[in-house]
Amino acid sequence: MKLAVVSVTSKGARLAGRLAPLLGSDVDIYVKAGRNPLNWPNTYTCLSGLVSEIFSSYDGLVFIMATGIVVRVIAPHVKDKRFDPAVVVIDDGGNFAISLLSGHIGGANDLTRMIAGAVGATPVITTATDVASLPAADVLAVKLNLAIEPFNSLKTINSAIVNGDRVVFFIDRLLADYERYECLAHEQGVALADVSELGQADNYDAAVVITDRELNITKPHLYLRPGSLAIGLGCRRGTTSAEILAAISQACREVGRSFKSVAVIGSTVVKEDEIGLLAAAQQLDVPIEFFTNDQLRHCIEKYKLSLSDFVNEQIGVGNVCEPAAILAGQNDNLILPKTKYPKVTVAITPVKYRWWE
Repeated sequence: MKLAVVSVTSKGARLAGRLAPLLGSDVDIYVKAGRNPLNWPNTYTCLSGLVSEIFSSYDGLVFIMATGIVVRVIAPHVKDKRFDPAVVVIDDGGNFAISLLSGHIGGANDLTRMIAGAVGATPVITTATDVASLPAADVLAVKLNLAIEPFNSLKTINSAIVNGDRVVFFIDRLLADYERYECLAHEQGVALADVSELGQADNYDAAVVITDRELNITKPHLYLRPGSLAIGLGCRRGTTSAEILAAISQACREVGRSFKSVAVIGSTVVKEDEIGLLAAAQQLDVPIEFFTNDQLRHCIEKYKLSLSDFVNEQIGVGNVCEPAAILAGQNDNLILPKTKYPKVTVAITPVKYRWWE
């Protein structure tokens, strides 16, 4: 977690010097000019100007000053809890550490506890689920590295949890990695029921479901999507990212999977300079792996995949999307075999394990 510690007084600068080494190696200290008793290299003269410059450059911002000052300087930059950095405030006496912004998804609550433990402060956390010691869907999503879908339902589900409604957490045991998710959820104090119990709607008021599948759920619900799908992809030269993303989205729908569960894209080295393909991977925020013709050819022979004379003439190998999906997912279970869309061919396999991490 990349952090910035910002102080406004000489006393605060000294506290920053004590605190920063306890937060890890990737920490920058910013002190106000003229109030720099330890001669830190990063100084500023205008706090609002500094915040404008660094707000989006760090995962977390730790302010050693009055909370009111911090509220005013960050207000113009606060946009969306999915993307805002964690913000924690400490008084320069080190008495209280306050989680101010992005408590769950941004990690401010955990950072507050860490800071409080480091300097002997009292942690101040006002998130309703934390106050009530209840599991929150977004905390589980962060801890298990799951995407929230649809995000607009998060408030409804967490409100139901706080209000004492029967909110049940479910796991899809068809996921290759479901045992790891169950273990991590257990560490967070969350018991997971099997998705087969979703049909017993009288037993719950709302559901949080860990799955990459699209399910028929009648009660209010929230999906937590694992990165579980490998996309093998071929495309014509000059295909746009919008066309590629539309094809991937349609392909996922055809096999009843979520677009949010795409974990990796595979293709041929012939396409490694294809702007639309690179942009699509960037927009999905997933890695893209380019395989050589020898790698693709060996995979085709091993799994006896179909060949296309046209693709062979253009690329030098008779099939791209299917072997690329198999290689990217390390899994030969083609849940979607080669399927053609405008300018794009797509194949999908489950990800056996996240080998690229």
